[in-house]
Amino acid sequence: MRNASTEPRRLARPAVHERVLALLSRLTRGKLLDVPAGTGALARQLARMGFEVTCSDVNAEGFAAAELPFRQADLSEELPFEDSSFDCVTCIEGLEHLENPFQAVRELARVLRPGGALVLSVPNYLNIERRLKFLITGSFTKPVPPERLKELGPEGVAMLHLTPAGYPQVKLMLELAGLQVEGLYRDRVKVKQMLLLWPLVLVIRLYTRLWPRKARQRYLLDEVEGPALLTGGNTLIIQARKPARPAGRRVVRQKRTSLLTAPGADEKSGRY
Repeated sequence: MRNASTEPRRLARPAVHERVLALLSRLTRGKLLDVPAGTGALARQLARMGFEVTCSDVNAEGFAAAELPFRQADLSEELPFEDSSFDCVTCIEGLEHLENPFQAVRELARVLRPGGALVLSVPNYLNIERRLKFLITGSFTKPVPPERLKELGPEGVAMLHLTPAGYPQVKLMLELAGLQVEGLYRDRVKVKQMLLLWPLVLVIRLYTRLWPRKARQRYLLDEVEGPALLTGGNTLIIQARKPARPAGRRVVRQKRTSLLTAPGADEKSGRY
């Protein structure tokens, strides 16, 4: 049963919520969709900031901010909202749990009005610590034994990181949906990572400085080697925007199993 008298439990790290709230504090207040809303912890704070918040999540039983409007919905399907319904959309700790994050990003872009902002977070699989773990283990996430999968059930499996997408893949999702990346942010500085692995960071940066400019651009190295990613924390926070006017080819809604044609927008300088 939903309860408005107690504070909902945060499902994301405190630093993630703090960074997201700081970003949204700079934006004009308006209609905001928080999906997946989880318990409603972030949504309640956004409502206190002055946003007109609507919440949505596949799990209605876990939502605890009873004073906020809630619509049960699955990001793997079409969201129950009209086109261009919201001035802002937040999607925190959601995409990595989906089988088809491309579909989810298309839906987030669809319900966002032209000129509106999307703030989302995903695990930062490209920090130096996770790169080193991948080099050693060959995996970005902890493998789940078959016997463990049977114990989890459908709800437990939904909490796993099903699609560990790095920043280049997430940027592709955004651009295919007609959104432009405006800024990349880390949740916090990992002090031990910086102290122990800084020499390896320098080696990577010095080596790639020798690459031709086109190769650096092709692999998005100016962004990937930046402080939000290579020396970033556990979570990458991305702010993107839906252009106020269509640029280039028109974005066309298609079946959820296909990709959209969309403009390839140039990256704006992100704040770290």
